[in-house]
Amino acid sequence: MSAGQAAERNPAARSAPAHRNVSAPARSTVRATPPQDRRASATQTNRNSQARVRVASRTHQRTSVARIQAQPRMRDAPHELIPVIGPDMRAGMPSGDTSPRAACLAATRRAEEVHGLPQGLLTAIALAESGLHAYALSIGGRAHFPETESAARALYSGAPAGRSIMAGCVQVNARVHARNSYWPLDPVRSADWAGGIMARWAAETGSWSEALRRWHGGSPASTRRLVCRVRAKMEVTNPRSTLFDDYQCDSSQAERTRRNGAAHLATAERQTRLALAEHQSR
Repeated sequence: MSAGQAAERNPAARSAPAHRNVSAPARSTVRATPPQDRRASATQTNRNSQARVRVASRTHQRTSVARIQAQPRMRDAPHELIPVIGPDMRAGMPSGDTSPRAACLAATRRAEEVHGLPQGLLTAIALAESGLHAYALSIGGRAHFPETESAARALYSGAPAGRSIMAGCVQVNARVHARNSYWPLDPVRSADWAGGIMARWAAETGSWSEALRRWHGGSPASTRRLVCRVRAKMEVTNPRSTLFDDYQCDSSQAERTRRNGAAHLATAERQTRLALAEHQSR
């Protein structure tokens, strides 16, 4: 029988071309996903995404630490970086007969402005290091607070050869950075030196907390403790600062550190006002 004859006998066959095998559409075997399953799947996808972000963040942190540690470090005795003190650097600074704390305060504030440091940072460091005292000495771990530079020089020069000496407003390691020199007892020079170093290290690492760690010479593990101590002082020197807000610090310890810093800063500011009033009365 030909295809034409079959079509005449079966009308349904006439509607379909002879070259196609026409069959009924198959019923779909794909089941619809219940709403709760879709939500669970989306939650798992979000968790997976968050886990990938955490891994990427940790990898970035490790890479950043490795990059920072590979940075060229400043020489241990950078004498050549100490600036020549000219008349313009001392313009507006207190006279030599001012109090040690007023002198240190004026020097750190000047250095912050000159070197572009965050407001209050170097003053907070000086509060943590010396109590904001221009002639403070730590000789072999024992603290001294002479009232005059001449008295400080006498202690400095009389220190036993084997004893460490941390000197001045920002407590420079004199045995390393100032052999045969009294420059750490000059608050303008020592604060300017510290401000320049902090600015350089912050530029090298992109981190003020890393610059602070380098300044103190601490290990990476000690960074939080160092930053928390300086942050408590900054709450006094610049209460609006958010510089180290990402660090979790012990509140009770911070309060004691803050009170101590506030007392020394108040003394320095009071002595500054007295010196200014005395100068104007002359």
